[in-house]
Amino acid sequence: MNVDQTVPLAVFLKSLNKGEDIVIEYCSEGPVHLLFYSMILGLKKIGREFIIIDELDQLHVFKTHLKLAELDSTSIDGIKVIKFGGILNTGNVIGRVDLREDPPVRKRRYEEIIQKLGKERGFRLIVGFDKVMRSYENDPRELERIFGYLIRPHLGDEERTTVYIINHDLIDERVLKELREHASRVLVAECSEKNLVLTVIKSPCIEEYGIKILVGTPMKK
Repeated sequence: MNVDQTVPLAVFLKSLNKGEDIVIEYCSEGPVHLLFYSMILGLKKIGREFIIIDELDQLHVFKTHLKLAELDSTSIDGIKVIKFGGILNTGNVIGRVDLREDPPVRKRRYEEIIQKLGKERGFRLIVGFDKVMRSYENDPRELERIFGYLIRPHLGDEERTTVYIINHDLIDERVLKELREHASRVLVAECSEKNLVLTVIKSPCIEEYGIKILVGTPMKK
């Protein structure tokens, strides 16, 4: 890809490799619900089955914002969801992981649920992880256990590709930098001339740095 090129979101999603961890960053004021919705549409467009990992009810926030934007929020209802914490049943919840458990226990429970899935487990869209990380910022030992048990071991696992949608305003700078270092690709969302665009700031391929990925604006129902 040429750095001057603007790539459609569906094309970018199709280009992602198995075993990758991708971080997409946004700010608190950004229309992240539109990014999330466009990613769902893009994955469906390329025929990629996927699952949502919903941490601390972030999926409910996205779905409500979509409804307020007069977009088809019901498209989330049939998607399989694994919940980490939270109390709201948004989407087709197929399993839960208790955030009060130690990371090794959470990992085991998560893997038990994942193993019951079919092709959906090959692409995982994680929302709300920033809120979990924020709760451990003052506990370096527990934070390291989360990276050691729940994040690092999955990088390179060719049975899946994982995308973390992260609010970088909520995370301590040190934690954010460690997450960026871990990820194979990092993209930052920004609004440009009434379009939502992702800019590549990290990639396995140096020629991709600075490339713009056009998310676009979803049509109202």
